[in-house]
Amino acid sequence: MRGHWNGLKIPSYIGPGPELSKGKTETCVWKPPKMGWFKLNFDGASRGNLGQASIGCCLHNLDGTEMAWRVKPVGIETNNRVELLVLVDGLKMCRALGVEKLVVEGDSTIMINAMRKGSIINWRLEALLNRALNLSKAFKKIIFNHIFREGNSKADELANMGADGTYIE
Repeated sequence: MRGHWNGLKIPSYIGPGPELSKGKTETCVWKPPKMGWFKLNFDGASRGNLGQASIGCCLHNLDGTEMAWRVKPVGIETNNRVELLVLVDGLKMCRALGVEKLVVEGDSTIMINAMRKGSIINWRLEALLNRALNLSKAFKKIIFNHIFREGNSKADELANMGADGTYIE
């Protein structure tokens, strides 16, 4: 491949990268909320970025018992819009159940950061983000945390069920 780029100087930071530690690695696992709190895990699935999409979310209590969940296909959507749709849907579900203290976990750093900052770069998503922000004000306490996909597996599974045509309310 380098023969095609005669005279090209490859910077030292491009390449295979440093050798990774062969020692113990941390795993990402889901943990239940603290006493008096509930945890909402959410995920959106989009078969393509503008594709068939669905939402999935689940609510757990402090001993890890699933209290409620939702699965719903939402039609053709972008990946970021579907993440906001599921967040709005999940917050509505928690409000309807009378939850007061809520930890919200999702694997979309864009949405978690948008909720923390109260703004989003994509102006097309502002109205939906504002709806989620307004819903979040109804809770006595609410925390938004990012979790890696491995720790968000239940919400991911639910979202993929919806993308496959399942609908559960």
